[in-house]
Amino acid sequence: MSDGLDRIFIRPLTAAQALLVAFALTLVSSLYCVIYTTLAGRGEPLIDGIIWAALNIVPWLICFEAAKRLRSWSVRLGIVVIFAAGMSYLDSIFFDSDVVFELTRRLPGAAIIVGMLALSWVLKRFVSDRAMAKKLVSSNELPLLIDQIDWVMAAGNYVELHGSGKPILHRMSISAMESLLSAHDFVRIHRSVLVRRRNIQDLTGNIVTLNNGLTFKTGNRYRSALL
Repeated sequence: MSDGLDRIFIRPLTAAQALLVAFALTLVSSLYCVIYTTLAGRGEPLIDGIIWAALNIVPWLICFEAAKRLRSWSVRLGIVVIFAAGMSYLDSIFFDSDVVFELTRRLPGAAIIVGMLALSWVLKRFVSDRAMAKKLVSSNELPLLIDQIDWVMAAGNYVELHGSGKPILHRMSISAMESLLSAHDFVRIHRSVLVRRRNIQDLTGNIVTLNNGLTFKTGNRYRSALL
C-alpha cells in the first residue's frame, strides 16, 4: 500500500496535515462552486464558495478523522450520527430552514463517511495480513505462518506441520526445521518431534503433555533441555 493511502485511511493525520488537507479541500470545493455557478449563469463570489466548503466539506473531514481513531464500530457510527445531526441543526439556524430537510441533505455525506470507514477497516485487515505474511521464514518459506504452527513431526524426508487445521506436509528434515524454528520458542522433545514451548502444559517423567491434550514421550537427552 502506498504511504498516501496508508496516511489517509489508516493512520490519523497530524494537526498540521489535517489543516493542510482542510485548506486544499476548501480551495478545490470553492473553485468548483464558483465555476459551476458561473457556467450556470449565476456567478457567486469566491467567499460564498469558501463558506459552502467550510459548512459542507471540512466538518466531514473532522468527523472521519475522529471516527477512524476509534476501535468500536458502534462508537464510530455514533460519531457520524452526532456530526450529521449537529451540522443539520446549525444549517437550519444559519439558513433558517427545516432541520429535517437539512438532515436529509446530510445523509449522502454521512453514507460516504461510513463507506470510507469501512474501506479503512478493510485496508487495516489487508495491512495486518501482509505484516503476518512477513513472519514466514525468508530462506525457506513455509506453507503456514509460524504463529499457526503448534508442533512438528518428522515424516521421512518431510515434516508434518500441525496447527488448528489438518496437518500439512512440507519437504524439509526435522533438523533443518529445528534450526528455523528454534528462535521462535520451539524446542525438540524427541528425535522426530518439535513443539512450541509455551504449549507444554506438563512434564511428568518422560511424558510431555501439551495444552491440547496430546502427549509425547521424551528421552533424557531432550528432557534436560526442557527442564
